[in-house]
Amino acid sequence: HELISKDWFMTLIDLEEYIEVKNKMFEDYEDRMSWARKSLINIANAGFFSSDRTIADYNRDIWKVK
Repeated sequence: HELISKDWFMTLIDLEEYIEVKNKMFEDYEDRMSWARKSLINIANAGFFSSDRTIADYNRDIWKVK
């Protein structure tokens, strides 16, 4: 009852949209070729990321540490 009547942190505010997207994801997963294609596109568009690079960027650009 607390989650429905007193959802102060809005944990359920987008529950319907979440369920819709989750169901779409399950549908997409059934089509293996489409899923593989989407996965590769997602990986290719992710860009370069590493925690080491992020810390180095903070050191250089924000904290001005050499």
